[in-house]
Amino acid sequence: MKKNILGITLCCAILALTACENQIADNNEIEDKDALQEITFSVVDFEQTLTQMGMSIADTRASLSGNATYLKIALFSNNVKKYEFTQTSEEEDFGVISALVLPDDYAMVVIASKVEMSIESPTNIYPTNGKLNDTFYYYGSLTKAAMNAGTVAVGLDRAVALFEFQTDAKPADVVSFSLELTGATLTFNAVTGLGVGSTTLTSVFDQSDRDTVHCGMYVFLPSADASVTVKATAYNADQEVVKTYTFTGVQMKPAYHTYCSGNFFQIDADWSVTINNVVWPELINVPYDLSSL
Repeated sequence: MKKNILGITLCCAILALTACENQIADNNEIEDKDALQEITFSVVDFEQTLTQMGMSIADTRASLSGNATYLKIALFSNNVKKYEFTQTSEEEDFGVISALVLPDDYAMVVIASKVEMSIESPTNIYPTNGKLNDTFYYYGSLTKAAMNAGTVAVGLDRAVALFEFQTDAKPADVVSFSLELTGATLTFNAVTGLGVGSTTLTSVFDQSDRDTVHCGMYVFLPSADASVTVKATAYNADQEVVKTYTFTGVQMKPAYHTYCSGNFFQIDADWSVTINNVVWPELINVPYDLSSL
C-alpha cells in the first residue's frame, strides 16, 4: 500500500533507510562513524504548491510522483558537496529520504524533476542528458539544530518556464517543426531561483501524425521577467523549409506558461502571444507530451 506522506509530522519515528544513493563527495572514510546522525527529509509541502497552481490533490506522494521522476537532495559545506541522495518515483516512499549524515551546518539543495538533474553546486544545476522538463526546487540551510529534530520538511517551487506553440491546420507536407529560443538557458541557480546566463536552445519535433503543429519547450530564465526571441520553422520530408517566422520580444517569467497560437502557415502578423499571470493550471494532463525534451 502506498504511504501518504502528508501524515508525516516532525515528531514521527525515524524511517528506515530508503534505497537512495548516498554519496560523500570528498571523504568516504569517516573517522567516527558513531557520530553520524540519521535524518529524514520529507517533501511535505508539494501539495500546497500544486493547490496554488489551480489543482487540489490530497495525496502528496501521488502529486510528487505524478510530476517528477527523480528526486535529489545535495548537502554542501564550505561550497563542497558532502552528500547527495537520489530517489526515483518507482520507490515506495518517493518524497521521503532517510540517511546517515555527519552533523554540521549545510547548504541544502532539493531538485525534483521529470528528467535527471546534475547538482554540481547550488549555483550550477542542469539536466544530466541535456534535455529539460518540468522541474521543482528548494534551497536553504540545514543547521545542526535542525538536524536534531530528526526530520526536515521541504517545500518545492517550480523552477522552469514553459513556452507552448500551437498552429491552426498545417499543410500535409509538413512533417517536422523546430523551435529556436534565444534568451533562456538549461543551467539553474537554486540560490537565486533563476537561470544562469542565456543562450540559444533548439528542439525539433516530429509532427508527421498531427493535423496541427503543437509543441513546446521548458527552459530556465535568467531574470524574473525575460524577453526572448523564438524562431519557428516547419520542414517537409526532405528537410526543406516550408515556413519560418521569428517572434521577437516574447515575454516569459519563471513558473509561468507562455502560449503562442494562430494561423502560422497563412499569415505573418496578428498572432497572439499571451502570458498567463498565474502558474499554468494543468500540470499532469498537459495537452502534449514533452517527456522526450
